[in-house]
Amino acid sequence: MPLKELLDRIQHEERLPEVISERCVHEVVEVAGCSSCVDICPRQAWTLDDESLSLDTSLCDGCGLCRPVCPEDAISIEREILIGDLGQRKVALCACEEAVVQQKIAVVPCIHLVGIKDILKLYRQDYSEWLVATGNCSECTRNRGVKFSERIDRINSALFLNSLAPISFYRVNGVEWQRISNLLVEKLAISRLSRRGFLRGMLDGGIGTKSAIHKLYESEGDVFTLPGELIPDRDGSSVWPYLPCIDSVRCNGCDACVKLCPHGAIEFSDNGGRLYYRMKPRSCTGCGICMDVCSEDAISVTAWSQMERRDVTLVRVKCTSCGNPVHVPAESRFRSQEHCRICAQVNHHKNLYQIVE
Repeated sequence: MPLKELLDRIQHEERLPEVISERCVHEVVEVAGCSSCVDICPRQAWTLDDESLSLDTSLCDGCGLCRPVCPEDAISIEREILIGDLGQRKVALCACEEAVVQQKIAVVPCIHLVGIKDILKLYRQDYSEWLVATGNCSECTRNRGVKFSERIDRINSALFLNSLAPISFYRVNGVEWQRISNLLVEKLAISRLSRRGFLRGMLDGGIGTKSAIHKLYESEGDVFTLPGELIPDRDGSSVWPYLPCIDSVRCNGCDACVKLCPHGAIEFSDNGGRLYYRMKPRSCTGCGICMDVCSEDAISVTAWSQMERRDVTLVRVKCTSCGNPVHVPAESRFRSQEHCRICAQVNHHKNLYQIVE
């Protein structure tokens, strides 16, 4: 294989996403309906069928749009941006590949690969200003799904409700972006920094003491952070990234959502005689498993909304057939039934064994 072809192949493989399989919802339940990565891909590189989730590496161009839409951070792509201090301002700097800039530090395939958790993690470190250079997004095939600016607007709705300073977002031209970048990075020769390269750059004077490379990617050993944990809230009254809701009329009290939620976003509580389901939006990732396993279509997950009802009150009933105690919401259409959900589906007059002549 010619050297140039080999180098091109290596470069292409470096851009490809990696899947942390144990995080994927399809590894948790067989009936998972999530297809976020498939739906967002502009090149139809992802495919999902009854057997597996697959990536056609010949089609993938490493744009990274699949990364922020994965609710469980199961897709990892090694991308980095630049953060630093400009006087009293703490800024985050990134540019897309189509922007006219010279250096490659903080240049990502598409700015829309920056997710809400990336923005919130930096906000909690006081980085509340984003300076971005892009090409013509309106003509780009990657201009799909939720945009970076829309993510900031949604986060700001939560910050506003809690009387917190908003996040600022500025589009700058390539010349201005380069000028600001040069203030943060002293040596333009550094094109890519690993952890070892970062230390080397520090020793060589390549990176100022008030700037740093911020990684956007998750590795398998990183602690999984829930998006709701990053939202500052006051007395639980915030606008939440994802909010599970139970329709108490449709619910049959089977507890499937409680048992299968990976993060305990719906909780069953028996508190000294009081039974209830409790919604915990701080723990919800929007994975949709609760909706997938609900036989009565009684669950919905809404994005960027306030919680109107935290608890769903349950009542105990006794099945007249099997005698087992069960619980259903107080408003449930199943409350008046004499049988539990299992016995209601069983013909108790049918013989277990029959002699066929």
